[in-house]
Amino acid sequence: MVRKRVTVVFLLTLTAVSLYFCYLLFRPFLNPLLSALVIAVVFFPIHANIQRLLRHPSLAALASTIIVVLLIIVPAVAIILAIKGEVADLYTLIDQKSTESGGLSPYVSHLLERPMQWIARYVDLSQIDLRASLLGRLRELSAFLVSEGWMIVGGLTTFVVNAVITLFTLFFLFREGRSMRRRVAAILPLSSEQVEKLFGGIENTIIGTVYGGLVVAAVQGALTGLALWILGVPSPVLWGVVAAFFALLPVVGTAAVWVPASIYLLATGSWIQAIILVAWGAFVVGTIDNILRPYLMSGRVQMHTLLIFFAVFGGVNVFGFLGLFIGPVILAVTLTLLRLLRDEGRAWNAYWREETTPPVAIPGEDATA
Repeated sequence: MVRKRVTVVFLLTLTAVSLYFCYLLFRPFLNPLLSALVIAVVFFPIHANIQRLLRHPSLAALASTIIVVLLIIVPAVAIILAIKGEVADLYTLIDQKSTESGGLSPYVSHLLERPMQWIARYVDLSQIDLRASLLGRLRELSAFLVSEGWMIVGGLTTFVVNAVITLFTLFFLFREGRSMRRRVAAILPLSSEQVEKLFGGIENTIIGTVYGGLVVAAVQGALTGLALWILGVPSPVLWGVVAAFFALLPVVGTAAVWVPASIYLLATGSWIQAIILVAWGAFVVGTIDNILRPYLMSGRVQMHTLLIFFAVFGGVNVFGFLGLFIGPVILAVTLTLLRLLRDEGRAWNAYWREETTPPVAIPGEDATA
């Protein structure tokens, strides 16, 4: 018995050390691996239908991976090309207006003249040199873009590498997902019912988070496009779609659309519309995410709305964009494990009471029998 205990302790220690070194090996690729897992869970029903048609596992996995690429990459490229054309038109307009005014800085100063006069009725602006402040901010922005340009190139390279790793992993998850799940279930010291609860909670959380995020993005994009249409910004439908795309990204969000649109309105002299758009984007479009996302997720994810709120935004704080999905998954796994521990505790208490309760003597029956 002593030798067996020593062997078990040794194996547990060696396993813990090995798992730690495995974590060090996989840590640089954690984001693309988790991204592939999320995509695989969301698109697995589509892959199951494809596999029934093609039969061959590798061919079905390849077809599913290509479909995922087409569903994600093609719309993104189309949106980027459309944005490029709209930005070029906006640049031409601003350049034309600034040339007529003798340069960009005088043009912007002229645009801000009426709003500043209105503000000056309530605030003393005599000590503020607007022109010098504006030129200083423009110089700071130019210097920042020049100094940080190499980081943009490095970030693009990292994105391409992570995308390749994600697609490579996704192929094998599609091809061997079911067998991987069976192998993991065989390793876990849990019953089949407990394994189903654990894996089912993870899958429901991922699917609920993705679908909830897509619905929120669609609503935010529609609200942004509606405001742009009412305020007279060109191509409101296009920019609404772009806003929906950016709504999926943490921190940036729809501000990537309505802030430049406000600048466009300001550049064309519509400063009242610009103020309205800023207020709409900040207080309506920006806050609806905090209300709608937890409500939508609570229908499929068996968690309180307040817990979902902190899981989503806490996940974003720790993992970035991927935290939108990983945060709720971590919390769902934790709650599922706590429920399993509670069930095991109840079963153990019932077993202990049954073992320690003395048998009840039946009248007329020999107790020594």
